[in-house]
Amino acid sequence: MKLRLRGNSIRIRLTQAEVKALDQTGRCEDAVLFGPTSSLRLTYRVEAGAVPRPSAAMSVLGHETVVAATLPQEQITRWANGSDVGIYFEESWGLKVAVEKDFRCLDEVRDEDESDNFDHPKAVGSVHGACHAD
Repeated sequence: MKLRLRGNSIRIRLTQAEVKALDQTGRCEDAVLFGPTSSLRLTYRVEAGAVPRPSAAMSVLGHETVVAATLPQEQITRWANGSDVGIYFEESWGLKVAVEKDFRCLDEVRDEDESDNFDHPKAVGSVHGACHAD
């Protein structure tokens, strides 16, 4: 999973295996540690819930901060098995949220493992361009 924070927006990108796990188990999460021990961490997750519409929340549990996007299971299943890139919504206070499939970049020179990423919809043969998917 990748988490991107920019202004008043969050974007969470999931690989193929993560999208499948989210659809099958109702949850996918990752975390980043801010120090040599696990005492200060930021956990980010996407989860299925009995919600009428997508929602986002942040909670603090001890030294752990959790950012969670909760989506209706039916919407997750349609997205996971369809061709839509993402699920997008905006909270009433203006937070914009994007939960997206993580595509392989068109740029051949990458130093990250993209083997489980989705095929880029604009990839055609050996035509490559700049990657703006960071």
